[in-house]
Amino acid sequence: MAPCQHDRMDSAITAFISRQLAACGMLAVLVLLVCSGFGSSRPHSVTSHPLPMFNTLVHWKDSSHDWLLVADDSADQLSVYDATNGRLLHRLGKRNGLGEVAALAQRDGQLFVVDDDGSLGQLQLPQLQLVASNIR
Repeated sequence: MAPCQHDRMDSAITAFISRQLAACGMLAVLVLLVCSGFGSSRPHSVTSHPLPMFNTLVHWKDSSHDWLLVADDSADQLSVYDATNGRLLHRLGKRNGLGEVAALAQRDGQLFVVDDDGSLGQLQLPQLQLVASNIR
């Protein structure tokens, strides 16, 4: 193999590995930020249908999707990331029918978006559509 071809292969391999490491690093930083209190978890009020503790990060996976859903209380939006590479896929907010996004809750395979006032909106996955709102 000529030295020129060998150098190009090494450069291509190095570039590929660098991109993979950068994607892993971005995902690790995202998880660390969320787990360290970036958008603190909120306790829920007692209702007739108690839900688990509200979260700011939810991992959702099916046969064709692997997502990290992040509730951003300061921006009142829900960000959806590809869990395999950390790439931002969607941002949902008031334009999508969501209220003041404060947290997320999961129950029986369903995902709920929690508003600042504690009301819930049920989000249909993977369509990312609001199917019910102001659930108490």
